[in-house]
Amino acid sequence: MTTTTKESNKYLLLSGDAERQKLDVNFWLISLMGLLLFIAIYTLTLLFLRPTFVGVLLYERGFTQFLVIYLACFVVSLTVIKLIKLQQESVALRRSWVPQTVTFDNPRSRDLLTLQSNLTKQNQLLPIRCSRILGAYIQSGSRKVASELALDDSTFYLSATETSYTFPRVLVWAIPLLGFIGTVIGISQAVNGFSSFLEQAGEIEQIKEGIGTVTSGLAVAFDTTLLALLLSVLVMIPLVLVERMESRLLLRIDIYINDFVLPRFKEKGENLDYDGINQSVRQAFQDYLPNPEALIQPAEMYAKQAVENFSQSFITEIEKLQQLSGNLMEQIEKINNMSLEEKSKFLETLDQQVNVNRQLSQSMITEIKHIQPILEKLSKPRLITFTDSEEL
Repeated sequence: MTTTTKESNKYLLLSGDAERQKLDVNFWLISLMGLLLFIAIYTLTLLFLRPTFVGVLLYERGFTQFLVIYLACFVVSLTVIKLIKLQQESVALRRSWVPQTVTFDNPRSRDLLTLQSNLTKQNQLLPIRCSRILGAYIQSGSRKVASELALDDSTFYLSATETSYTFPRVLVWAIPLLGFIGTVIGISQAVNGFSSFLEQAGEIEQIKEGIGTVTSGLAVAFDTTLLALLLSVLVMIPLVLVERMESRLLLRIDIYINDFVLPRFKEKGENLDYDGINQSVRQAFQDYLPNPEALIQPAEMYAKQAVENFSQSFITEIEKLQQLSGNLMEQIEKINNMSLEEKSKFLETLDQQVNVNRQLSQSMITEIKHIQPILEKLSKPRLITFTDSEEL
């Protein structure tokens, strides 16, 4: 086990491109290539284009033309080398660097260590990044750790890409500035020459010749700006396209890793040997816990004692409950007896009242029967006699 751990750490330390500079280019190599291209341009111009406008533009327009040409050659060299690297990396993306036959159940298996070692020896960015992710998985055994490393690598490479194009962008902006400087220098020289010529000229014809010389000098001075602007446009467009290609390449690498590498990793806990764990737990119970009978016997004694205590307490409570129930029944009987006496008294009073009401009703009926004939006589239309009045 110790040997396997040492080997895994060794393979992890051998992961390439620790500084995330695989896509960077050598500054001195670019400078040398720019210088060679500069020499080739001026040599060809001297041999074949010296009498033409291009030859005059390169050789007779001041020192700024040489600087502009060299800076343009530097940017072109960087763009070409970057393009070559990106083409090689694009070809590497077409290969399957992590075979489907390799399993990732055991992070420290011999197959994974061999695969990680082989990927480290490659020169392309994709296998190197895969080797770094495999190294993290071998060392930690966790898919989460490997995913975090992949995300960090992606961020670092994007930052490195942006940084690598900072200096070429500065040169692209410096080229037209040098052209403007050449124009200013040419105008200054033409004006100074015209001033000195006026001091020495005495005739009108000489002054006319001097003005013509000054105007032609001004036209020549603006040639530096023309060349600088033309070169800045020519080198800026390819540089932007190459930068875009590099960003797309990094995106494709991230997609490959997220789709074909990381999903095959196993998280900690997914590879646990549950049978072995169960066996270990059983063995631990057998070795370190007492005999089950020694645990059951005290439990039985305690249960019996608890049952006896509970039974005695229950009987005592039942006796108390019965006594309370007897007292309650006596109370209820007393209440019922009192209620019956009150009911009988109420009924007697009610009967007496009913008899009184009945007597009053009979007397009223008798009086009404006695008065009814008299009322009938009064209702007839005749004179009331004295007898009737007396009866009334």
